Amino acid sequence: MNPRPGPFHSGWYCSRMKRPSPTLHDLAAHVGLSVTTVSDALRRRGRVAEATRAKVLEGAAELGYSPNRPAQSLRSGSSLNVGIYIPRRVLGMEFYMAFAMSVADELGQYGYDLTIISDAKDPRRWTQFAAVIVVDACLSDGPLRENLDNGSTVFTAGRIEGLPTSRLAGLIEIDYWKMLTEALDGLEQQRAVTSPFLIAFEPLDKYSWSQMLISSFVNWCTVRGLEPDVLTVSPDPNSWSFSEDFSRRIIDRKSYDLIVHGGTLLSMAARSQKLYTELIDLESARTAVLTTNEIETRLIDCDVALNIRAKEFGAAIARLCLDRVLKGESEFTHEWFVPEIFISERS
Repeated sequence: MNPRPGPFHSGWYCSRMKRPSPTLHDLAAHVGLSVTTVSDALRRRGRVAEATRAKVLEGAAELGYSPNRPAQSLRSGSSLNVGIYIPRRVLGMEFYMAFAMSVADELGQYGYDLTIISDAKDPRRWTQFAAVIVVDACLSDGPLRENLDNGSTVFTAGRIEGLPTSRLAGLIEIDYWKMLTEALDGLEQQRAVTSPFLIAFEPLDKYSWSQMLISSFVNWCTVRGLEPDVLTVSPDPNSWSFSEDFSRRIIDRKSYDLIVHGGTLLSMAARSQKLYTELIDLESARTAVLTTNEIETRLIDCDVALNIRAKEFGAAIARLCLDRVLKGESEFTHEWFVPEIFISERS
């Protein structure tokens, strides 16, 4: 006769039972809100205050709640996947990895995955994604050109030449003119600028961020009666070469008292050239550098850092995308993203 299971047997058995995952109802009870409010907060629907949404997200983390995304997708008949298209030609630049990781992190809070879309011939149509975020592309890029007319929901970080906003769901951009003018005006007020120099990446089109930086620099110089000098280099670090260009400027007896660098790595590469020190007056020359995060801003040796905040920029366009996708909004949305300007005490 088999003995009746005792407490030991019962405990041994129960310890191996898989605990059920917390449900939406469990989460609602945990935070003391209605199921509808919790659902809206998680999916950014309805009129839910940011404080309430934060409370729900905190409660979800405490409870270990994770939405059943496949079930959500089946119920809604929509994709829970967002695509991001970043052209291969710019992937070596420091901005893009931080930007993409931040987009993925923001989307993940609402149960969405992020898929990187390749430059190569990709059989997937963008309509399979809930939305696609496009960064620094050209209208001639195959993936973008092939998917503009098929009803895809497209958001861009920055404008694209030849692409009207009527073809987009949303756009977020930086006002480079305002940013650079504010920074250089601050330096000019402290001490007059007589010979400015910009080192920037070759622009892709007239709306690319590098062209916006160049145009802003040229306009700032022209307004003040200064002769702008601009050197552009390829976005590919393997092809960077400064010696010949620097030599030409030295032969022309150039000596700069303000140098603007269009990127942290670009600045480091230029400064590593021996001829660089012959282009500037070390006693009076000042530098401005375009940075992508707070760490670069604090570590780079410069008088003014123009921090375009890659992580925050990525989070901003992800939220713009979520607002459209989750709330079902149909009108085009445009936003300005504000960078940070840091002026060194030595200036």
